[in-house]
Amino acid sequence: MKKIFLGLLFLLSLMGCTNSMIGKNENLVGKQYALVQQVEAKDYQITLNFAENNFFGFAGVNNYFGKYEIQDKKITFRAIGRTMMAGPQEIMKVEDDFLSKIEKAVSYEISKEGLILTTDKGEKLIFKLIETPKK
Repeated sequence: MKKIFLGLLFLLSLMGCTNSMIGKNENLVGKQYALVQQVEAKDYQITLNFAENNFFGFAGVNNYFGKYEIQDKKITFRAIGRTMMAGPQEIMKVEDDFLSKIEKAVSYEISKEGLILTTDKGEKLIFKLIETPKK
């Protein structure tokens, strides 16, 4: 009887973990966003894409990637890496600034039109939705 009870408890805890992970990321997974307030850059588009627990995109010269975690309306980007291509100084500066802000993002808001990330200093990164998952 004790083994059955422990087995059921284990299965219920696994189902709870799975359901909570799906609920947390389902609004972002498979979507692609483009940075809106990109004034300096006219020849390229900064993008942000989400997979189950990973994010990736193009920052101007380099591709970037990392892990993200969501809890309530809080978001944390970590383990950020990027390719190591060199480019024009002004684009590299925009790229560095963008990646620095992503790293400091603490909250997010999703709408049908896009995504807003807010940094720990209150700066907002505004993205428009450019691709949604095919169902």
